[in-house]
Amino acid sequence: MAAIIDLKLVAYGNTKKNSDGTFDCQHGVGECESDAIELCAQYKLSGDINSIESGDTSMEAWPFILCMEEEDGNPAKGQSCFESTMNTTALSWNTVQTCFEEEYDLVQNAAMKATPSHDYVPWALVDGVVLENTNMLTKAVCDAYTGIPPASCHFATKSIAPPKEDRCEA
Repeated sequence: MAAIIDLKLVAYGNTKKNSDGTFDCQHGVGECESDAIELCAQYKLSGDINSIESGDTSMEAWPFILCMEEEDGNPAKGQSCFESTMNTTALSWNTVQTCFEEEYDLVQNAAMKATPSHDYVPWALVDGVVLENTNMLTKAVCDAYTGIPPASCHFATKSIAPPKEDRCEA
């Protein structure tokens, strides 16, 4: 599947920037912190802050981001998630942690710039079209793909009822 997608993942969701320049996340301070840690990993993988907007490092950072999300976005799990998923990269946890401590505003502002206007999260686009049920993401990608589909698409295109999706309204 990874060979046929151009993934752009932005950990920002329904975050709001306040008039004083601080950020408020829908689910509190912990969400803002874990988002910033994930964004720092994406940024520092390339050394280019524009990687957050372009998505250039989304696939490489995906195992770390997935681990963080599976830990309910608990920022205290950042180091253990990083060490268990990113050990094949040249990036160090210390670099990510330093980014979080010193460049928090920079990565949050980059994520704000990269996040389109949306009505809820998760907000997924496939070929620029909003995917109403992100539980059907694999099927939507496979349906949109015009080349020879990978084996993973065989199962995704079976007609099954999708599970109900959890949404957080904006």
